[in-house]
Amino acid sequence: MMNFRQIEGFNAVMAVGTTTGAADLLHVSQPAISRLISQLEQATNLKLFSRTKGRLVPTQEGLLFHREVARSFSVLDRLKAAAADIRSHGTGSVRIAALPALGFSFIPHVISAFLGQHFAHVSAVLEIGGSDTVREAISSGQFDIGFAADEIDTSGILAETFATPTAVCVLPKGHPLANKAVVEAADIQGQPFVSLSRTDNAYRRINAVLEAAGVEPKVMVETHFALSICQLVARGIGVGLINPFGLEGISPESVDVRPFMPIVKFRTLMIFPPQRPISEITSSFARIARAEAGPFLAQVLGRFDLDPGPAQRPRR
Repeated sequence: MMNFRQIEGFNAVMAVGTTTGAADLLHVSQPAISRLISQLEQATNLKLFSRTKGRLVPTQEGLLFHREVARSFSVLDRLKAAAADIRSHGTGSVRIAALPALGFSFIPHVISAFLGQHFAHVSAVLEIGGSDTVREAISSGQFDIGFAADEIDTSGILAETFATPTAVCVLPKGHPLANKAVVEAADIQGQPFVSLSRTDNAYRRINAVLEAAGVEPKVMVETHFALSICQLVARGIGVGLINPFGLEGISPESVDVRPFMPIVKFRTLMIFPPQRPISEITSSFARIARAEAGPFLAQVLGRFDLDPGPAQRPRR
């Protein structure tokens, strides 16, 4: 019966031309190579070499047979290369679920950086939804990594704090409040207001701050998305308070942005499926996300002439 070791010996002889050289290549004795060739000829019922003055000369049958052997070894080489790629970079697809504030802005940025490092090896799937939806996608194992608000139930999942940006106030261009260095809760009193949806947990934190200041804004529109708030504010419908990650893609020519006091944090978690090892490809995505979060937010706020400090201080 033909086996791989016989094929390997035959291929080595064809590569170097002698049984002695093949033996050195495979780190075996010269008689062992001769036995492998003899066994292969018996198994295939082919005369692979003619013996001329102690030398092995490939026959026509041997040359034709080696053509197929060479193709097989080419496949093996590709498999070895693929294994090396998997060890170094991972392969396949990373499945990401994210809340809208990050999913419409920061996560596409991370995917771009991630694919730039792993372009030949991987692809990505991005699903954007509410934090509870993200948690369910991760806890069920349908997705590999998620980004959700910290109000979710973290039992049964792996979770770590990812980002805690401070809310900023978005104003129509030229709004009187844009003359202030910092917009305070009392400044919102009576202002037309574009609010996060009442079902959003961040809404409750913002509303608690406004209530504590005795403020009742005139809510014009409610929406789930920071991006929608920015677009509505740009059209003069009102002012809004958003996660600053949501400013990505918004032109500084369309809105003014100011720090807001008292500080309201948007706390985000990075979450992973339970009871499943985190793959190298997912770990790589997570590392890039952690590394890019600070510079990304600084770049976004810098476009609106704000520092990325705890309260997004205006630059002097």
